[in-house]
Amino acid sequence: RSFIMDLKKMMSEMLLNLKKNEIIISTEFNNNSEIVDKSKIGGKPYLPKDFVWPYYQELPLSFLAQINLEEVNSLDKDRLLPSKGMLYFFYELETEEWGYELKNKGCSKVLYFEDTSNFELIDFPKDMKDYCQVPEFKVTFKANISYPSYEDFDIIHNGGKEVADNYEDFQDAYFDIYNKHMESLDSYTKLLGYPEVIQNSMEVQCAAVTMGFNIGNGVNPSKEYEEEIKKASKDWILLFQMDTIETDDYELMFGDSGHIYFWIKKEDLKNKNFDNIWLILQFYE
Repeated sequence: RSFIMDLKKMMSEMLLNLKKNEIIISTEFNNNSEIVDKSKIGGKPYLPKDFVWPYYQELPLSFLAQINLEEVNSLDKDRLLPSKGMLYFFYELETEEWGYELKNKGCSKVLYFEDTSNFELIDFPKDMKDYCQVPEFKVTFKANISYPSYEDFDIIHNGGKEVADNYEDFQDAYFDIYNKHMESLDSYTKLLGYPEVIQNSMEVQCAAVTMGFNIGNGVNPSKEYEEEIKKASKDWILLFQMDTIETDDYELMFGDSGHIYFWIKKEDLKNKNFDNIWLILQFYE
């Protein structure tokens, strides 16, 4: 019994040492006047007058969110995001690509503008179907601490070790920390932190796919590239995770109660370069 307690204590300490800051996003349907230059989910985006709407496979991407970075600056404790300007998130909702192949590039987009002084609300493209137009939600932000899911924890500790492989002890330690240090969340829409993993750890996938390896249908890169991919995977961090968004008469769900995850290389984020983000969709099967 003491060995089990020691294992749990050791795992708790390991988890506590891995904590990351994140910014939780709560949503509430907006039935008042349109939000213009503040953060929001859905609605019409606030963008340059001559904005050219992004398309993927001849389908317009859906506008998911805009984040006014001054509103989250005080909550961004590691100073990872730009301190001002606006971030915009888009994803094509008809194809709902999973991000397992390089040809999925373009199914999602993140835009950043530092100066938004001459912007206006932009109408949806005429060829965008109604159900791809996300209604507008007000958002509130809150700083929070996040810990890795089991899949990420296992990879951080290289797997194969007694600690990392003992799923039940991990769960005990995780929920112990959860009850003491974390609050129960209604939504897992957030900026930064660890992803809420549904299927498998994603950094290796981001690295492999963007290096040109197709990892769909159980195909994995050959062993000779394993180390290179593993090394490259350490460059990636979660930028934005989006959970189901719903009202009494509207629901935007990704797959079956899934999430979409926008990933970015640390160096790109530091340089305010959002051109090379990678999106992954995971859901319960």
